[in-house]
Amino acid sequence: MNDKISEIIAAYLSGEILPEGKRQEVEAWLRDHEGEKEIDALRGLFQSARLVKQTPGIRGEAVMQKIEANVKSRRVGKKLSIRWKYSIAATVAILLCCVLLYKWLGSNQENQVIPRDLQQGVNGYRAHLRLSTGEVLELNKYDGKFIREDSVQIENVNSTLMYKSMDSVAPVRMEYNTLVIPRGTEYNVVLADGTKVFLNAGSEISYPVVFAGDKREVKLQGEAYFEVRKDERRPFVVQAGDVRIQVLGTSFNVTAYPERERIETTLEEGKIQLTNGKALVEVTPGKQAIYNKDEGVFEIKSVDTKLYTAWKDGYYKFDQMSLEEIMETLSLWYDLVVFYQNQHVKSLEFTGRLRRYDKVENLFEKIEQTGLVEFEVNGKNVIIKEK
Repeated sequence: MNDKISEIIAAYLSGEILPEGKRQEVEAWLRDHEGEKEIDALRGLFQSARLVKQTPGIRGEAVMQKIEANVKSRRVGKKLSIRWKYSIAATVAILLCCVLLYKWLGSNQENQVIPRDLQQGVNGYRAHLRLSTGEVLELNKYDGKFIREDSVQIENVNSTLMYKSMDSVAPVRMEYNTLVIPRGTEYNVVLADGTKVFLNAGSEISYPVVFAGDKREVKLQGEAYFEVRKDERRPFVVQAGDVRIQVLGTSFNVTAYPERERIETTLEEGKIQLTNGKALVEVTPGKQAIYNKDEGVFEIKSVDTKLYTAWKDGYYKFDQMSLEEIMETLSLWYDLVVFYQNQHVKSLEFTGRLRRYDKVENLFEKIEQTGLVEFEVNGKNVIIKEK
């Protein structure tokens, strides 16, 4: 099997949404190999796979060969020891997802439904919109309805606010709205210029109801993914703490929670500039700019952008990430307070893909299947123990 098909199969089996051409290519390959014993055994392996502890040193180019070797040993009836489990885990690092594969062939990835309530966070907290008048609207009460803000019509449908200007003349004075997303939920907004913003849990964004002047500027706390509508005359600016991000038209993710020590900006498409008022850096696709708040400096590095943007599609992808970092994200998704009975489990590193569930207990079950840790849940308090 060549490296190209292995990478496509890896993405397919781990639940990535593939372009139609690549999806047809992998399905054709699997049909050609249907009935081969190794492939049938491999199917069973993937259907039971969830999440793995990462073993350093094994990467995608050798994954399929190593899996096939392990599958052959499985056929001769060897029992799975703990050590053997970890060996398998290492080989399937980039191929595992946290949910059962619904079908081996022909599954329509684009139409999968993500079971989540994006309008109501845990403990009853709701996404809300603060209008320029100071009025605060609980958005669940306006689902499927229109909201008027002077010359702007705001439609609230499927956890997305969509702004549409009702007046062709730009306003003399800009009026701002603020969208506040509690821990445990998400929301999207389509701004008046057509820019799409996906907001993660525990985030807040302020923006003009209609853009005026020579730039489009918004302010962010928390995490958001931006798909900016290109306008060469008016650059788009995101103010995230001390960092100012300027773009013309691009797709990027910003993580700027006030309580964290750094601000991360990850670029998928286009080009952006960042400044803290002193230093200026440029970021190109596939790169991430990390701003250290205490030191006031930027670091640029190459990254797998899906590790930082997959959340907007309802799952969380990670590569050799510590359990402590994983739980930091999950605590935002589900508004949890996390305690560790054994401190050393914080540093356990995992590679995998977790889907967001209605109930966090479902997700914890997937992590427990690694045989490394177990969870005790009491309300929003979670105790993590060594298994």
